[in-house]
Amino acid sequence: MIRLIACDMDGTLLDDDKRLPRDLFPALDALRAQGVSFAVASGRQYASLRRDFEPVADRMLFISENGALVMRGDERLFIDPLPASALPGIIETARTMEHVFPVICRAGVAIIEESASEEFVEETKRYYPSVQVVHDLMDHTDADDVCKVAFYDEGDAQTHELPVLQRALEPELAVILSGAHWVDVMKPGVNKGRAMRALQERLSITPDECMAFGDYLNDIELLEAVTESYAMKNAHPELARVARHRAPANSEDGVMRVLRERFSL
Repeated sequence: MIRLIACDMDGTLLDDDKRLPRDLFPALDALRAQGVSFAVASGRQYASLRRDFEPVADRMLFISENGALVMRGDERLFIDPLPASALPGIIETARTMEHVFPVICRAGVAIIEESASEEFVEETKRYYPSVQVVHDLMDHTDADDVCKVAFYDEGDAQTHELPVLQRALEPELAVILSGAHWVDVMKPGVNKGRAMRALQERLSITPDECMAFGDYLNDIELLEAVTESYAMKNAHPELARVARHRAPANSEDGVMRVLRERFSL
């Protein structure tokens, strides 16, 4: 029996226009009536996820910032931040690349520089509704609640910024490709799967009682942490290889189609 479902957002639950399924909230209430909890598992900021799920947020779990921050409604369950001592080196690495812009992702706010490009600012506000614009990120590297530093690349992140960040920062830090234009730098070992396993322990739930959906490389550990793992039809090939099942594409209402079938919604 499934007791916990975790679902990625972009490329998974959201369609190509970044919209949630229209019947999602009634479906979550129906799942809850069956004793099934729902967690959104995303690289996004908690404030962003809370906003998007506001009608049902008090009855949900949130694995945010790629697993660095886990919330139950407004209650913080876990936080696993970057050491403040690592932040200056991360920012200096960002400044060696053109058209790459960092975001310091604190538990409650995302911090960006005022000199960033207009495209980057628009993309950041799409994912981070709580944003602070500052003159110099170096003046904000002493925080003890930085979940990650996200890097936006105006080009292709996998071929441009990813190898540079990996050479400069690994293995002391984890460098994760989280989207076509985004790379996340986090404390090693922090990921959605680690957060999922912590939730399983906290809720006394086994992997066999869990289902998860994902589409990108930052979902690999999440799918490995559950028995009923689904890669979307549009998933990255490496993720598809670790999934037990395939779901229709995000543009085809794939998550909801699986949930309707599996839970007779």
